[in-house]
Amino acid sequence: MDTLLSVFPSDSTPLTVLGDFNLPSDKLHSSGLLALLNSFSLSFNSCPPTHKEGNILDLVFTHPSPATDMTVTPLHISDHHLVSFSITLPVLPKRNSQHLSLTRRNLHSISPSSVASCTLSSLPDHESFSSLPLDSATDTLLSSLSSTMDLLCPLSTIRRKNSSPTPWLSDVLRNNWRELRSAARKWKKSKLDTDLISYRTLLSKFSLDVTSAKTSFYKEKLETSAQDSRKLHNIFSSLLNPPAPPSPSSLTAEDFTTFYTEKIEMICQTFTSLPTSPTSHSQHSATPSLTQLSTVASEEVLQISEQLHDFPYSLCSQPWDNHGQSTILFFPCH
Repeated sequence: MDTLLSVFPSDSTPLTVLGDFNLPSDKLHSSGLLALLNSFSLSFNSCPPTHKEGNILDLVFTHPSPATDMTVTPLHISDHHLVSFSITLPVLPKRNSQHLSLTRRNLHSISPSSVASCTLSSLPDHESFSSLPLDSATDTLLSSLSSTMDLLCPLSTIRRKNSSPTPWLSDVLRNNWRELRSAARKWKKSKLDTDLISYRTLLSKFSLDVTSAKTSFYKEKLETSAQDSRKLHNIFSSLLNPPAPPSPSSLTAEDFTTFYTEKIEMICQTFTSLPTSPTSHSQHSATPSLTQLSTVASEEVLQISEQLHDFPYSLCSQPWDNHGQSTILFFPCH
């Protein structure tokens, strides 16, 4: 047993050791069991006799809190009595649950009488059951109980909802919430108008209390974080619930270039080429060249310029040059 107990943590993790030790009171202290369990901080919880002969054979050891309200109930199917007790368990820190699936039995849907009748009907008769060895009788009883549970309230898997953190939820609000749920269940069973009015009154009061608690909590939080812009941003983000950022795109620079290249090629394919005439092309393909200038007299130039209106150039005539020709210069008018 010491090897088994050494596996468990030695901190304040709750631990309960119980069972049929088959050690009457006169042998319990001399066996060294109490000293062994005390070394692992397990305390012995005294109880009334657990066997029909008056011996205390079924023992309960707990850590760190002792068991309370220990009672025994005689059973007609066993020499040992049913031992009942209560233990106080510490409040464990809440886990950050994300999409957890829970498997449970809806025990509220069955009654104790139906469990007892179904279990007894699956057990052998009293004489046959009493003649079985202890291990076989225990296995038969456990098998019958398991079959009864599977028949009356089979296991069901539910998806646990993600609950947002509620630091503003006080003990008073939790108590009011329990009262509200109790009033709702009462109205669903009775369907009375008075119960409905009571439920609606509690619901309205609870809504106002929640709004007031949220306002006070976040007001104090904003006032204490007034000088820290980062904390203020986180507070407003948690209140506004902004949408999640989009997933990063897999588009690359090559994809971007390929898209526009293919688009340009597709546009170019929509244009049809215009038919060309070889004859007209050959007629206008030759560019005329200026190879010779004819001599113009000064009188012709003056006569042409006088016929032009708003001529934008000034005309200047130079006397005849050495070759007996006159030079005419055109200057832009400013």
